[in-house]
Amino acid sequence: MRVPFAIFLFVVSAVVHVLGLRWVLARFPSLDRPSRRLPLVVLAGALSVAAPGARALSRMSSSRIVANLLAVATLEMFAATLTVVLVAIGSLLVKLLIRPRLAVEPAPAPAPAPAPAPVLDRRAALGRLAGVGVYGVSLGTFGWGMVKGRLDFELEEVVVKIPGLPRVLDGYTIVQVSDVHVGSFIGERELAQGFELVRRARPDLVVATGDLVDMLPEAADPLALVLRNVGARDGALAIVGNHDHYAGPGEVVDRLRRGGVRVLQNEGLVVRPGDGGGFAMLGVDDMQGRRRPLPGFAGPDLGRALASVPEDRPRILLAHQPIYFHESQGRVALQLSGHTHGGQIRPLTSPVTAFWEFVRGRYERQGSTLWVNRGFGTTGPPSRVGSPPEVTRIVLVSA
Repeated sequence: MRVPFAIFLFVVSAVVHVLGLRWVLARFPSLDRPSRRLPLVVLAGALSVAAPGARALSRMSSSRIVANLLAVATLEMFAATLTVVLVAIGSLLVKLLIRPRLAVEPAPAPAPAPAPAPVLDRRAALGRLAGVGVYGVSLGTFGWGMVKGRLDFELEEVVVKIPGLPRVLDGYTIVQVSDVHVGSFIGERELAQGFELVRRARPDLVVATGDLVDMLPEAADPLALVLRNVGARDGALAIVGNHDHYAGPGEVVDRLRRGGVRVLQNEGLVVRPGDGGGFAMLGVDDMQGRRRPLPGFAGPDLGRALASVPEDRPRILLAHQPIYFHESQGRVALQLSGHTHGGQIRPLTSPVTAFWEFVRGRYERQGSTLWVNRGFGTTGPPSRVGSPPEVTRIVLVSA
């Protein structure tokens, strides 16, 4: 049985803030008095419900006030979670390193009289400083990523050799956006700022590789508008991602198509057939459809997409999750994906590299190339650190 995300979010937030409250009361005994404890309990309770409550409000209202409330509450919850985890790891390491050493040390000779207890225990002071410092640094880092990092769009240019590409199409330019997540944190202002890079790249074709909306299917309307009006001479193509499945993929696809964007759902088409035969663009459903199939959205089917285009055309595939490269490698010349956000929060390195094989950039397997776009928007905390949002300019050349 799948636990609803709202309940999961509340449980995580409550556990984190209760543990944080216990740590504060243990490290600062002067606060563990009825008159001082009550305001802290109320604060912890308010913070526990802030993020899940703001997320629920964002499903009913798209106002900027609600979006800002959700942003601040989410950042605080992630900062508190990171602090609790790091403090717990630090405490465990201290116990493991210090207790064995104390066990082998000879007992000190009895003192004639006990020395007076120090006013401030050094180890306790360091523990307090570490906990407060981690929380402050985490909150500050996430805050910078929200105010600056998530809007620091970068244009990446990639040259890809495509075997069999007609010479007349040398230099053909595909501009990729992915994981736009239009909704609470990506609105008209952010779309205008990011799509200015798309226009500057002078695309022949624009593709959007999934996670187009965040929570609400109607958010696909402004995205369709900017995709259609970006000036690509061969228009815009899109596929759905896992978040589009959560929002309701049927309505997302309908809105995009009404807005003039062609959505490839386990199908393909030939681009520029009059230029030496052109090349095939393929698109598959997201792998979320395999886990929780919906009518018309039962997961990727590359065989069906390949069957819809001539066999002798060069093939470029749009697949939201890069892990699908295991199934497409050797069958297409190029796969364009997103999903990972390039790690999104990676001040030094990204923890997701321990779980995901393909995180960002270029990969080569069995004669096929995979490009993983870092994404346009955000998921979870509306913040980016060390992984700026990306617009990719893919230049095709004949091999």
